[in-house]
Amino acid sequence: MDLVEPSRGHEGNLQYHLHEQEDGRFFLYEVWRSQKDLDRHNATPLLRAFMDELPAHIEGAPEAYFGAMRSPYPAIVA
Repeated sequence: MDLVEPSRGHEGNLQYHLHEQEDGRFFLYEVWRSQKDLDRHNATPLLRAFMDELPAHIEGAPEAYFGAMRSPYPAIVA
């Protein structure tokens, strides 16, 4: 949870959510405006510290999936 709000404030972040599976596994769902924005986020001290500590809290290597968003965001009506 410590990553969510700070990451949402990083330039180029469009979505950042932490999910918990029924079996106790967690995953982050992130959407970034560009690869450059994601790279900048990944280089922040906050995320680097998190990644350094991650092996002590999980079994095996973390999984990451990358792709291109194909569906548009819905229009927001105010």
